[in-house]
Amino acid sequence: MKIQKRILYFLLFITLVIADCLLFATLYDTGSRYDEENTDAIQKDIVYFPVPESSYDKERYSVTYVDSFLQSRSYGGDRVHEGTDIMAGDNLRGHYPVISISDGVVEQKGWLKLGGYRIGIRSPNGVYFYYAHLSDYADDLEVGDSVKAGELLGFMGDTGYSEIEGTTGNFPVHLHLGIYLNTSSGEEKSYNPYPYLLELEDNKLTFCYE
Repeated sequence: MKIQKRILYFLLFITLVIADCLLFATLYDTGSRYDEENTDAIQKDIVYFPVPESSYDKERYSVTYVDSFLQSRSYGGDRVHEGTDIMAGDNLRGHYPVISISDGVVEQKGWLKLGGYRIGIRSPNGVYFYYAHLSDYADDLEVGDSVKAGELLGFMGDTGYSEIEGTTGNFPVHLHLGIYLNTSSGEEKSYNPYPYLLELEDNKLTFCYE
């Protein structure tokens, strides 16, 4: 009798393990397919690198960036870096134009404690491109306006890390770029901009500025 119970418990245990494995595989497959769809959406909408080159001095006014996605950050509490920082070669706020990577609609604009002056563009396939730490915005650009890929959004700055609107100087001049999409459950998920920026290296506009 004891042996039969042990066999029964063992079979029950194996059944539960198999069920868990099947459930995990199903969820993983669904999540993978959804991520692929989101990746396709991003791929379809990106057109231009967000910071144009200078026709005046490409070397001096160059930008750099590394893959810092999900690295730790401490300001405002322990968190991770949901984006890529595009650093200015010359630490001058209001000097480097920031353009829209894609077509889209202005969904958010204004001050955030972490992002400073930021603007958010929702692309045709639902991708939310987040541009933060701007020094100022392009004239007459408001929430609800349509923008085209390559259109001026504002200028790279060092605003943010403060409750006080207009605060500058807490870090070097740069553009924080974030890419977000909603999951099937409606939650917002961040995607690493770094590989997309690498793809856009060959798609840079040129601005005549000094």
